[in-house]
Amino acid sequence: MSFYRTYRPQVIEDIDNAVVREQLLALLHKEKKELPHAYLFTGPKGAGKTTAARVIAKLFNCEKPTKHGPCGNCEQCRAVASGTSLDVIEMDAASNRGIDEIRQLRDRIGFTPVSSPYTVYIIDEVHMLTTEAFNALLKTLEEPPAHAVFVLATTDREKVPSTIQSRCMIISFGKATSEELLHALSRIAKAEKITIDAEALSRIAKNADGSFRDAVKYLEQVSFTKGDITSATVGKTLSLSDATERGAFLSHLLTHDTKAALHDVDTMQDDGRDMKAFLVDILGDLEQKLVAAATGSEEAGWTSSEANHAISVFMRAYTELRLSPVPKLPVTVAIIEFCTERVVIVEDPPVEPKPVVKEKAPDPAPVVHSAPPAVAGGDPPVPSLGLLTFEKLVEHWPDFIVATKPYNHSVAGVLRSSRPKAVEGGIVTIEAFYKFHQEKLAEVHTKQVLGDVLKKLFGEKVKIEIVLGKK
Repeated sequence: MSFYRTYRPQVIEDIDNAVVREQLLALLHKEKKELPHAYLFTGPKGAGKTTAARVIAKLFNCEKPTKHGPCGNCEQCRAVASGTSLDVIEMDAASNRGIDEIRQLRDRIGFTPVSSPYTVYIIDEVHMLTTEAFNALLKTLEEPPAHAVFVLATTDREKVPSTIQSRCMIISFGKATSEELLHALSRIAKAEKITIDAEALSRIAKNADGSFRDAVKYLEQVSFTKGDITSATVGKTLSLSDATERGAFLSHLLTHDTKAALHDVDTMQDDGRDMKAFLVDILGDLEQKLVAAATGSEEAGWTSSEANHAISVFMRAYTELRLSPVPKLPVTVAIIEFCTERVVIVEDPPVEPKPVVKEKAPDPAPVVHSAPPAVAGGDPPVPSLGLLTFEKLVEHWPDFIVATKPYNHSVAGVLRSSRPKAVEGGIVTIEAFYKFHQEKLAEVHTKQVLGDVLKKLFGEKVKIEIVLGKK
């Protein structure tokens, strides 16, 4: 028996997502014939979109509706819940994405419902339809018969054509909050008479990552355990790490003890721990360290730079985990990268890895490097000595990136996706190709760091300008 199917909300008031519940309740203020004939549910997997779609079907076809919506007990409501209603057609667009399937649906729409007032068509993962199929669906949405209702569900709204979206009432399903997940889990635990403490429920909710389906699946998995269920039981059953283990691991990272940190991960893997769940927990811990450092808390233990650097490398490990044939490999790489690349504060910069040979400044001579006039209200022009030219910057751009990395690891990463555009009149112009890259490099502190690095490399003080270019 699956908890998720058994305890799927059957009426509007049972829906645990508060925002969605309120939007569906708002539909009760109008007569059915005045309600929209098409709905688009958007949101991540496991957020309850299909459940809400079936509630919509009940809302239109319930034989004994109440002031709170469908009753959930009449013959029509039970048929929808069991999947036996001939007037509720569910289709998975991921496996039925062509125009032929939509044409068959369109041909069927002309027939009157078998035993209900309305025929409800639920199309899951609608963004998977082909362009031709979307065009066919659009014609159906534009001129539907009075008895047809459409509920489209998608995890990727951006791929649904605007012409389709404009003909639907859109309801967004965000990730479930911890409170909503705990409400759902407590309801099921009570019905199943599962003895589980609050800390254990909270741990399940935390690791569900906002998914009702995953949370209920985890609860069912731990329900097979004999005796009372505690947080430790949840951790062991779901192969999760605990706070003590993560605390030791973070301590080894902070002291750059590569061997000990790698041993921690080896031990966790030998114990069957889930690397993805471990990274989620570690990133959560690092976020707390970052906030504590930024707010001056004595409990931080980490500087902002250290926490930011660790978050950067472990975020990348989390991204690469899905594609890695060896689950532990991205974590191993992240540990080695963090422990061998120390974060250095700006006031005490390291020796650059590849110094550039500086030219002597010319003695007073007839040649004068003119600077652009000062702009009213702006910074004064920077005198140009001619030591840094555009050609030199292009040639030594990789060295510039390497020299910037110890100051700010993330800025060095952004520079790899940027390029020098001009060096003129004491101004170095750098071209970024993404808006968020431009904004990052244009920060006052970042430009100061870039200017300091260039001065150390080329011996000339320059002003930094960041522009947005086309790739």
